[in-house]
Amino acid sequence: MKRKAVATVLCGTLALSMAMAAPAFVNAEGTTTITLYTTVPGHDADFEAFCAEFMEANPDITVNYIAYDSSEKQKWMTLYASGEAPTVSLMDAIDIQENIANMAAYDLEGADAWIAEQVGESNLEIFQGEDGALYGVPNSVQAMGILYNKATIEAATGEEFDPSTIKSNADLEALCEKIQAGGVAPIMFTGVDWSLGSHFLSQVFSGAQGEVEDQIAFIEGIKDGSIDLKTNDVWNGVMDTFDIIAKYNYNSKDPLVGNTELDGQAMAAGNVAMWFMGDWGWSYLQDTANIDDGYGIMPCPLNGDSEDPINQQLLTFPAKGYCIDGSQADEAQQEAGKKLVEFLTIEKAQEMSDALSMALPFSGVDITVESPTANATLSYIADGATASTYAFSSLLPSDFWSENGAVMQQYLVGMMDRDAAADAIQAYWQAQ
Repeated sequence: MKRKAVATVLCGTLALSMAMAAPAFVNAEGTTTITLYTTVPGHDADFEAFCAEFMEANPDITVNYIAYDSSEKQKWMTLYASGEAPTVSLMDAIDIQENIANMAAYDLEGADAWIAEQVGESNLEIFQGEDGALYGVPNSVQAMGILYNKATIEAATGEEFDPSTIKSNADLEALCEKIQAGGVAPIMFTGVDWSLGSHFLSQVFSGAQGEVEDQIAFIEGIKDGSIDLKTNDVWNGVMDTFDIIAKYNYNSKDPLVGNTELDGQAMAAGNVAMWFMGDWGWSYLQDTANIDDGYGIMPCPLNGDSEDPINQQLLTFPAKGYCIDGSQADEAQQEAGKKLVEFLTIEKAQEMSDALSMALPFSGVDITVESPTANATLSYIADGATASTYAFSSLLPSDFWSENGAVMQQYLVGMMDRDAAADAIQAYWQAQ
């Protein structure tokens, strides 16, 4: 499979760190000290507890947990540049790809053979380097689309709700009209850049364009100017859907407030019926929602053609991956780090699924997924009703969400029209 060339910007920025002398992390008693950094917001307490359990089971290893930072990638870069690279990091696949020169490969023929036994190739390929080696282990399988509260929809419309009837963005708009007529806000955006600029906008470049090679060719066409985003049917279909959600947005009075906790509470309370988010959104709902209300996730329709399969295919992907530092960590630390990864993914599979409200990609673990939205994702996977997210996971540069998220935020609040947004996004690609 053709793979994205590794970006040089981050590696160049971090190359200085490789020349630094790594601090000694094995003390006089022979204890190996490692660090763990994750980019999962709102779950520091969970990861700290997992680390404590790991250290209890492995008294010869000390794990220092580095708290989540909203700058995510920038924090990671700072740690590398200061000579304090985390031994284990839980990062987006593109972050691992762009920093692959500083990563240690997993040994799938040796001590890390469990990875290939537990995880299918389709969930590993985005973590492979051009050399074919594996540099990340997925922590979960997730989906992005439209979360819904079945009970809220049915109370507002007086009709039974079947998500399979939403076959186009015209169907979505008709549903929104019915819900609004019933006195409930139909749908919402959380106006943060990662949701608008990564998750929503990525739909233009992923499965709606076709298979992997089609997605690659589309992006290359934007870069070289042979494709004009403004006249592209997929772009305009996806943006039509954006306009529909914006029209009925629960957060329309303050669209950039960007608070997932508040949005989750609003949905749990029945104040809004649907939410463009991902199946992980249950983690914002679970403390206050009535699970019997019938929560689920459905595909976000991307155009007005009810015959187009993409409108009923859920976008699923391995979310983040555990990578091991190979530039500052010594061999003992790398081995300890890999041991921690196996502990978090396999030994603590059930607890991790419960904590993060996510489905897992590990075939040999027997877990019960509590999250109704994650269970909905598993149903789409079982039915084969999923679309490729290769571009989202492997082709969008790590600053895509922040740079283009700002564009989508401006579009959402009316500071930029659709053509201007297209030009800005096209200019971003041409600068790559």
